Amino acid sequence: MDFQFSAKDQKLRKDAIEFTKKEWEGGYDSQILINWDHQVEEADKAINKFEKKLVKKGWWTMHWPKEFGGQDANIETQLVYKEAMAYAGAPSAAGGGLVAPALMLSAPKWMQDEFLPQIANADLEFSQGFSEPDAGSDLASLKTRAVRDGDDYVISGQKIWGTYRNNWIHILVRTDPEAPKHRGITYILAPLKNEDGEYNPGVQVNKIPDALGRHRWDELFMENWRVPARYVLGEENRGWYTAMTTLSFERSNIQASAQMTRALEEYIEFCQELKSTGKYNPLDNDQFRHEIANLRVEIEALRMICYRVGWMQSKGEIPQMESSMTKLWVDQQFQKTYKTLSRALGQYGNILPTQVGMKIPGEGFLNNRAFTSGTLSVAGGTTEVQRNIIAQRGLGLPR
Repeated sequence: MDFQFSAKDQKLRKDAIEFTKKEWEGGYDSQILINWDHQVEEADKAINKFEKKLVKKGWWTMHWPKEFGGQDANIETQLVYKEAMAYAGAPSAAGGGLVAPALMLSAPKWMQDEFLPQIANADLEFSQGFSEPDAGSDLASLKTRAVRDGDDYVISGQKIWGTYRNNWIHILVRTDPEAPKHRGITYILAPLKNEDGEYNPGVQVNKIPDALGRHRWDELFMENWRVPARYVLGEENRGWYTAMTTLSFERSNIQASAQMTRALEEYIEFCQELKSTGKYNPLDNDQFRHEIANLRVEIEALRMICYRVGWMQSKGEIPQMESSMTKLWVDQQFQKTYKTLSRALGQYGNILPTQVGMKIPGEGFLNNRAFTSGTLSVAGGTTEVQRNIIAQRGLGLPR
């Protein structure tokens, strides 16, 4: 089996790493820096400034079809690029998220013309309005109601576990409460805020603190919120299928293995620095060195599964089981890796990024990830759901 990428892709990997090191001003472990506290307007500005540089570089929409201004980059190139950017600590790498593919597949031309250029220029980002308090893993049981009234939908309900500070949101609402739960759902793009940056009437956003007291998430309450009906994506009452189609786009999880590889390397470098000063370091412990070696092997095995997902997609296959395998493995490996590294620091494993002046790996973000990694077994599809997908769709086992 040949895992070699083309010379062009190898050059892209090198260029992406060097570019991020030079142009990203956000510091170590940007993904966590972004979520450290949502009341960080300067961080948002820095991230968007970096995204604008990616636009100018031609990387922001390289994965888009040429007809929409992209480069039709193949899966292999996307894998190399996303892996390199994650390894280098970039806060983001590619634009469009789930909304751009949905627009390309299901929207009329006027809607594509309105939104896609803004997304392509990193001028527009959508919040996601999918999960609800009683509709997480079982998303199709969502209850947020939308009633047609003339040219508008009037929406009432609640969404949760998102970041609702963007001007727009893509949201799933129930438009036919009598239909089976996977039907009767409509997919809408909706303006959360007006031109002055204030939430529109009928919209209320409350912050949700995490276990460390940070503003990590929001909850969104909607009461008689009027949204133009012309912003429906796809067909009314068939929004579930439009939303699920977008989820079949590149989903290898390659970024996670790259981030863990980087964290492991920086941890080892930190320990070597301690050794050079004559101080005790975790790698002086034989058992811990074996744990580090095992982590590196496991992360590399995960990386190969992620590559397999990309390879299957390049062949036109839909990796339903394999994508669930990467999600399940990433969640477990993430927890194991960061908790192991943080635990070996002893009392220093309690130091977080807010406690400046302490020389520890990752400036405390490593410990932050150890604290919060447990949530991964729930977010984005629980461990139990992923196991069921693997069992039923992959192995053909009965329900």
